[in-house]
Amino acid sequence: MNDAQSAVSAEQQREMLRLMQTIRRFEERASADFLGGDIYGVVHCYIGEEATAVGVCSALTREDKIISTHRG
Repeated sequence: MNDAQSAVSAEQQREMLRLMQTIRRFEERASADFLGGDIYGVVHCYIGEEATAVGVCSALTREDKIISTHRG
């Protein structure tokens, strides 16, 4: 086990995985709906980048401030 793994409990790791899977399912659905003509405009898929969002957001505190871009 490396230092990063030991800093995050097994329960936190499971929750992070659950969040990544939730994001993936949403992205897959949004992509399918866009391709099916149910979403108009542009869809910027985040597939393959779920760990970035979960990792960054899991390190945020209530005092942190963030802004979003089109891939937010």
